[in-house]
Amino acid sequence: MQRTSLLGLLAVTLVLVVSCGTADKAAIAVPKDAAVVLHINTASLSSKLSWKEIQQTNWFKEAYTEADDSLAKKLLDNPDNSGINTETDLVFFVKRQAKHGYAVFEGGLKDAAAFESFNKKMKPGATASKDGDLNILKLKDDGIATWKDGRFIYVYDAEMENASRFSDDGASQAAPITTDSLVKFAKGLYDLKGDASLTSDSKFSSLLKEAGDVHIWFSAENLYGGDLLGGMLSTMKISDITKGNITAMTLSFDNGKILVKAKSYYNDQVASLMKKYKMKNLDADALARIPSDNITGVLAWNYPPEGLKEFLKLGGLDGMANGFLGEVGYSVDEFVKANKGDIILSVSDFNIKSEQVTVPSYEEGGQPYTYNKTTPDVKVLFAVSINDKPAFDKMVGIVKAKMGNMSEGGGMPKISYSLNDKWFAAGNAEDQVNKFLAGGANNKQPFIGKISGHPFGMYVDLQKILKTSEAASSDSTTKVVLGESIKMWEDVLATGGELTDGAMTSQFEINLVDKSTNSLKQLNQYADRLAATKKKGF
Repeated sequence: MQRTSLLGLLAVTLVLVVSCGTADKAAIAVPKDAAVVLHINTASLSSKLSWKEIQQTNWFKEAYTEADDSLAKKLLDNPDNSGINTETDLVFFVKRQAKHGYAVFEGGLKDAAAFESFNKKMKPGATASKDGDLNILKLKDDGIATWKDGRFIYVYDAEMENASRFSDDGASQAAPITTDSLVKFAKGLYDLKGDASLTSDSKFSSLLKEAGDVHIWFSAENLYGGDLLGGMLSTMKISDITKGNITAMTLSFDNGKILVKAKSYYNDQVASLMKKYKMKNLDADALARIPSDNITGVLAWNYPPEGLKEFLKLGGLDGMANGFLGEVGYSVDEFVKANKGDIILSVSDFNIKSEQVTVPSYEEGGQPYTYNKTTPDVKVLFAVSINDKPAFDKMVGIVKAKMGNMSEGGGMPKISYSLNDKWFAAGNAEDQVNKFLAGGANNKQPFIGKISGHPFGMYVDLQKILKTSEAASSDSTTKVVLGESIKMWEDVLATGGELTDGAMTSQFEINLVDKSTNSLKQLNQYADRLAATKKKGF
């Protein structure tokens, strides 16, 4: 795809979304087999951050000064100068078309003449044509702008990389989409109705009803087509796992946090297995075994080993897995028997260490060059729960034989590991490994209560990372930026794995220090402070 006009259009989108008023979902035209859909709730966004607030910031003033044409300045002065109705929602989607695809940006139209003038300035010399009551303006070799009846639709040719697009010699077999085809797609969208529209899908309609600022819809099957993985794996039954699977997400700029809620829908075969082999919630006592009061991040999840075996069968991968494991004297059944399904990965005691590095001179008689180098230093701990110790012992022995002594050569750090009847633990700090296995630490930190009630959990303490980095930095600009970041960012929290009404739910949030102000407004203020820092030349 030609990028110039599309990137310009996306920049205009950012201008428009914060200046819009009421929502109008009735105008959404998205085909049922769209691969990726982005729906922007302009009413919600504009209620959280006004265009006037943006115009008062340092970063906006800098962008306005650097704008190199009158069109850009007109849009920055008033987004309505585009002719687009800034009181309706905006939609962007991508759809596969055979071995190619196209991208669409659409919304409401307020002033047709202004919209035509705006697009002609994007492509000097362009002229509009008519096809019935449809107005068409060719922007580039890969895109068109169309409008009628108070609506606009941009359509762009979009390359969609996929293994099936290439012949044996690696040459692309997919020809670009013609302008006539783009016009045909646009016409179809203006007349889209009934079952052909994605709005007829109850899952998509449910997504649009979710309170939030941006709605995202993703279908891997529609994005990649029938040849999802390509090559040898395309002959397996991978489609039995991936067919019909959808992820629906809602992004919200709430007070004190940026929040993403997701629902993943699965086909009947996958949903049946997930219901039969349900994941269990994380064990708070197991997380409290982590022997550190200075935890930077934790990733933990629970999975049913028996279910993993059934998923391999469903995808036709069980034979391959057994063949691979059989070469080392192991099997999928033994793996299932060995593991209980709990996995914990922790990073703690984050520090920045400094060391002097001397580089010898490559010139005869030259002096070596010495400089200070700073690198992150952390303790990493990995733990897996054990179901059957003899089967697990056998697996550990095979891995050890294959990998050899990890502490020798290759710059690999020394890894310590040990196990008892319930847990296997490994890490770069032997004392942590031993203390985890011994248990009794009862180190119940606040984040544990936030993730232990879910099958999956992740936590990252941004404050610890930023404060440690600031203390170790000697660069004045970096210190100021890190100082502003410390005032802004608190932590990252993610949970999920619950199965509700056939959908797996998950949640991802970036928490901010200020809990009383919406995160969109805070992002604008944060960008303003960073721009002011740059302007002062720290």
